[in-house]
Amino acid sequence: TKLGDSVKEMNIDKDVPLFWYQLFVGLGVLMFSHLAWGSPTGLNNIPTTDIVSKDVLVLQSWLNMAANEHTQQFIGFKYGALKDVEVGVDWKANDRTHGHAMFQAKYAFDIRGDAWRGVIGVAGLSDNREHNGDYFPYAATSLNLEVFRLHFGFAPEPHNERFFGGIDKTVTFLDRNLQLRADAIHINDKEDTLFSVGFLYELGAKAGADRGPKNGPAGLLSTLMQNMILESWVSMPSTGDKETYTIKLNYVIPF
Repeated sequence: TKLGDSVKEMNIDKDVPLFWYQLFVGLGVLMFSHLAWGSPTGLNNIPTTDIVSKDVLVLQSWLNMAANEHTQQFIGFKYGALKDVEVGVDWKANDRTHGHAMFQAKYAFDIRGDAWRGVIGVAGLSDNREHNGDYFPYAATSLNLEVFRLHFGFAPEPHNERFFGGIDKTVTFLDRNLQLRADAIHINDKEDTLFSVGFLYELGAKAGADRGPKNGPAGLLSTLMQNMILESWVSMPSTGDKETYTIKLNYVIPF
């Protein structure tokens, strides 16, 4: 499944008695781990029609790495505020331009059931454009062809309008959902393109699969892993600049 729209399909028990312990661990992941990029739910570098389900909080921690470059570390969260509405905040946790929060919000809707959906949203809202750049408004659509999903959208960002698109396919690997995905987005006011390929892997086993020990430390670890999602991808600009490698850990907390 996908992070966002199908978080509701994940095998997460909303009545987990260890909720507050899970919240503590999730906040620990958020504040102290060195992991990847947040913003709206989507594929690698593009937003999509996927959203976080209502009353679900996703804590995120991430890093972007490039050869001979200072690693950029981010933290953030996103939340299903209403049905089909997602909001979120991201911060850069290091570097000289850290400390300015970036807000995002999106609304997704059905065009023809789950097969064809649309979304409108905005990301990158900040009180410091000099450091964080212009805001990123967008509209996008997705088409589920069963074999795979296609995504396409447009972002009229000031001074940097861009089209974007992507494709994803979900398979089962070791009794867990693995999403393979790729996307592309214009950069430099449509002069160049940023390509990426990567994956999303749910660390919790699917319903009906063996979820491991249920008691003791191993059982606790199994319970916590049930709510974790790992993402990773490589971004490759057509300009010939360095590739950027991203790793992101998501911790999902249903209320």
